[in-house]
Amino acid sequence: MAAISRNILDRYSEYRQIQQVADFKELYDPRFCVVELEVDRKTKTFTAGTELRVRVHLFNGYNESLTQGGDLLNIWLRNTDGSSSVAGYVVDHMNGTYTGHVMAFWAGNVFVKVSVTNTKEGIGLYTNYVNVHGSYQFINATFSQKKKHVMTQCAPKTSDWLNKTYEGFCNLSHENYNISLFCGKPKSVSCRNWIKYGWDVSLYYDDYTRKILRYKDVILKQIKVTIVPSSKGDIDYPVPETPCNIVPRALTWNSTVPSGFLYRGVHHNLICRPTVNRSREDYLACLKEKPVISIGDSTTRQWFFRLSKSLQIKFSEGFTNNNAWQKFAHAYNTTLGFDMEWQPHELPFFGTPGSDRKNVKSVAYRLDRIPGNSTAIVIIHWYAHIALCCDHIALREHVCHAKAAIERLLTRSPDVQVFIKGPHHLTYSKDHKPYAYIGMFVEQVLLEEFKDLLHIIIYLDQWDMSVTTENVNIHPGPLLVDISLNNLINFAC
Repeated sequence: MAAISRNILDRYSEYRQIQQVADFKELYDPRFCVVELEVDRKTKTFTAGTELRVRVHLFNGYNESLTQGGDLLNIWLRNTDGSSSVAGYVVDHMNGTYTGHVMAFWAGNVFVKVSVTNTKEGIGLYTNYVNVHGSYQFINATFSQKKKHVMTQCAPKTSDWLNKTYEGFCNLSHENYNISLFCGKPKSVSCRNWIKYGWDVSLYYDDYTRKILRYKDVILKQIKVTIVPSSKGDIDYPVPETPCNIVPRALTWNSTVPSGFLYRGVHHNLICRPTVNRSREDYLACLKEKPVISIGDSTTRQWFFRLSKSLQIKFSEGFTNNNAWQKFAHAYNTTLGFDMEWQPHELPFFGTPGSDRKNVKSVAYRLDRIPGNSTAIVIIHWYAHIALCCDHIALREHVCHAKAAIERLLTRSPDVQVFIKGPHHLTYSKDHKPYAYIGMFVEQVLLEEFKDLLHIIIYLDQWDMSVTTENVNIHPGPLLVDISLNNLINFAC
């Protein structure tokens, strides 16, 4: 186990230098890459509770050694049926070679898996595309005046591309709660007449660029290994002693990798000791008279659904139409003392075309309406919609805006518990964004901007378990959602 530095943005300028890729065969090619498991020459065995190390050497399509780093790799260990799994970490030696580290916490037959999750070329083309266009994908704004309706594209920052396309732009930052938003200037309709928004699926790159962007999450090798029991038995790991509800909050931000693992379908937390079981009775006891306020995207909406349904709480507002889900939702039971709500974060938010822009409010707007002396549990999340539009600079503005509101909230309501839900990994093949890179810069921005609040705010890591369970979709499956909610409850109570 090791502490991992969050410093992907140190490489941003290097990635930006990759503005074009002349030859696809210059990228790594799994046919020629070398992946070797280090073996102790004396024992020639692997014991539960020890670390496995894997040496990786990348070669391109010409069977030539890569001489630079920057590709992002994952390593994890998993048994055949996936009921036991754990994520590791990879050290980039910046010369085409890497070392993977993963803990073997249990005995049995397992596979050590290594993948290249994002190429440096894909990251380079992505970062340059966002820089040129102002966004990866746009949202649309609809301006209406009398019977005339005009739709233009919007981005979180200005760009020559947007300005030339529309011969000017509307600065709608004030209407977006003072968070930057710029839309193409509509012809014959005033910028003041913005009434609706929605997603825009347009992408302005060619098939060759698309080929490079979708070249991701490729398994380099699976190595079958037999782990033998240690002196402690079939399972051997550092069992934490401190209960999660009193563990220092800063530890959740600076914990080691992995933060937890699965063994025979049961999640084992490595940060702290859980004290609340996954049961309706225990959850209701924890959440009694503690309003749960969740702000984010459809993955936090998943949490809202899952928790409300598992507690058998009916929805009182919202979600009547799944095609227009991007608006406030509420579930409560006054007899049980339970109250929970969800709302989307501020624009850019990729809602159903034709959505009322007034449905979307900023994180700060909602936080500023929590009264004094509250005991609320607040969950905040930026990721999936940030990945659709924003670079780290745009994300930082969102986070800073919310941070000021968090500080105001904790001043008037010191008993409020604030949670930041981290990004998760996904490998959906039709989604061409470099999610590992995006997830890493999201984590770095969050850590940097909240650095003086780490002792108060709790970070909910999602990355390790999404890697080790081989999560595919933007919406994780029930297992990951249940693990995440149980971690939340244990930190809160």
